[in-house]
Amino acid sequence: MNITYYLVGLLTGISISTFFVGKELYKYYIKYKVQRKELERMLKLNDKIHKLHNLKSNNNPKLT
Repeated sequence: MNITYYLVGLLTGISISTFFVGKELYKYYIKYKVQRKELERMLKLNDKIHKLHNLKSNNNPKLT
């Protein structure tokens, strides 16, 4: 009977530990996903700004 309580306690402890570890990993995954999307948006915006700047530079050549 004592071994049964030990095994039930061990299984419960492992389950609870796995739950909290999984919860933290999920938080990390969501944070990484959001940061990646923000970075992609900023890179697209940066590309648009560079293209616009290059178009303005090409349309208005400097006279020397």
